Parts: sequence; C-alpha cells; structure tokens
Amino acid sequence: MNGMGLACVVGLGGAAGTLLRYGIGRWVTARGRHSVLGTLIANLAGSLAMGVLIGIGLEERQASAYALAGIGFLGGLTTYSTLNVQKASLFRGGGRSKALLAWYVTATYAGGFALTAAGVGIGCFVGRQ
Repeated sequence: MNGMGLACVVGLGGAAGTLLRYGIGRWVTARGRHSVLGTLIANLAGSLAMGVLIGIGLEERQASAYALAGIGFLGGLTTYSTLNVQKASLFRGGGRSKALLAWYVTATYAGGFALTAAGVGIGCFVGRQ
C-alpha cells in the first residue's frame, strides 16, 4: 500500500477510535461519574490493546493492519491532550480534586505501563499459537 493509502487507513481508524472514546466519555458522565474515568478507561484499554499488537508483531507482519488498528484506531482512542487538560483542571481544584489527581496520575501511568506489558505478554502467547 502506498503512503496515501496508509494515510487514509490511519485516518479511518483514528476516526473510529475517536468516536469510541467520545462514546465512552458520554457513557461515563451520563452515569454521574467524573469525566476522568472515561479518559482513564480509554487510555488503559488502548494501552492493553497496543501491547497485544506489539506482542503479536503486527507492525512487522501486516503494516497496513497495524496502521489501521495501532496508529489509527488506538491513536484515536487514547488521548494525551485530554489527560493533560484534566490533570491541570484537577490541580487547580480543592482538596478532593488533589486526591483525585493523585489517583488519576497513578492509575494512568502505572496502569498504562502494567497493561501494556500484560498486552505484550498476551500478544506473544497468542502469536505462538
């Protein structure tokens, strides 16, 4: 697939991932939960899924599928910018916001690392089957 074709595949995947992230955020806030929970769910799910793609070696095996699923879909699903806006907002808040900020940062970074590692392990196991 040429460069323009890959760019289109990434765009399609990104659009789908972004829509899913938006839906997760709406679903979480409609249930009276803080918006950070939706972002956390999207980022942690994306970390696990990216680990699986890495573990199975999708980029080396099928570059166009990796462009769609990894770069596009998971790139659209996960969000660094919203994470940082939410962290700044919580930082400006009072005592409960600071506690939520500490939990959010820990859950995002430690959880993201752990789930990516777990995903790689899952992908390696599945890739050998």
